[in-house]
Amino acid sequence: MQKEEKKNYKSKYIINIIFVALFCIIYYFNSFADLVIEEYFNDLKPEKHISSIYTNSKKEELKKDEINYDDIEDLIHLFNPEVLNNWNSWENNKSSQDIYDNYQDAASNLYDGASSQDSDLQEAMLNAQGIALQIQADKNASDSYTNFLTNYLIEKQLVLQTKIIDLNYQKSAYEYIKASDALEEAKRKETSALNSMNAGAGTQLELLSAKKAVADANSAKITAESNQKTNKRNLIINCGKMAVDVVYVAPVDFAVDANEIMNINLENDYQYALSHNIQREIYRRKIDNAITTEVKNEMKILYDASSEKIYNDLEKKYSDILDALDSVYNRKIALDLSITNMRKAENEVSSGNISKNEYLTASYNEKVANSNLIIANYDLKIAVETYKSAVEGYSDC
Repeated sequence: MQKEEKKNYKSKYIINIIFVALFCIIYYFNSFADLVIEEYFNDLKPEKHISSIYTNSKKEELKKDEINYDDIEDLIHLFNPEVLNNWNSWENNKSSQDIYDNYQDAASNLYDGASSQDSDLQEAMLNAQGIALQIQADKNASDSYTNFLTNYLIEKQLVLQTKIIDLNYQKSAYEYIKASDALEEAKRKETSALNSMNAGAGTQLELLSAKKAVADANSAKITAESNQKTNKRNLIINCGKMAVDVVYVAPVDFAVDANEIMNINLENDYQYALSHNIQREIYRRKIDNAITTEVKNEMKILYDASSEKIYNDLEKKYSDILDALDSVYNRKIALDLSITNMRKAENEVSSGNISKNEYLTASYNEKVANSNLIIANYDLKIAVETYKSAVEGYSDC
């Protein structure tokens, strides 16, 4: 009787164990049930994107020694060395299966070694090492499409980076003009301070201060010139040309439609960014590819956190747009005021009410205000381009 009870108890115990195990399995897989592939990624085909490197009809045209802002995306795709190398590697080895297999083989060897150990401690240590290698294998596991997405994200981020370099190059030209005007103004004030001191109306301290202003302005001009050269060099290299090539960089229209900015719907853009974010889809695919619970859970944490990160990133970039727009408005007001003062100075200097130095100061202030407004417009365009790239799903979230 006791044996029968024990047998029934053991059967119930085993059934309960199986039930709990099944419940855990169901719960475990349900925790990933919401990770559905977005429609966008069903339509994003690797073959179409990569084949255009060889078939793009603009390729010959883009080989000319000229860079236009609107051509940057094509230039990066067709000629950038990093991008071309990434796609070449992808075609030759479309997955990381070899790396994954090596880790798995090493893990299997450790497990085999563990099972033949006499010591429980040695067996436990080898098993632990095997588990660690399996987890590492999982982290390195990657299918062809995931590798494609990684390269695709790198390319799109490089496009944004290069557009910003071009805009900074355009901006640095006006920073150079502004620095040159500042140096000219500083030299004029230095001459004035020297004349005043020689006439007994100025001090040595005023002259030293004027000389320091000249030195500072000269340093700012050198920095602006250096920045301009660096931006052009980086732009040329990113677009797949040689740094020593003589390349014409076409002017970029910095105009941004203020109404377009005011009509931005952050919530709608967030939903679009969420369904198009490349990095988020990479996390989802890594969860699908992973075998070990540890890696699945690690990727799931990153996947879940990406929703908030995408929103915060978009909100910050939108705030940057509004700040840049505010700067444009303020500098427009400053320019209007400087123009008014200049017109007033023109009238007053002709009637002898102000000195020529006062007139030249008004002229300088107008030049600075004009340069500041153009620089602010380029900053606004950079902010808008950065926001648009995030909406398209190219931010690291």
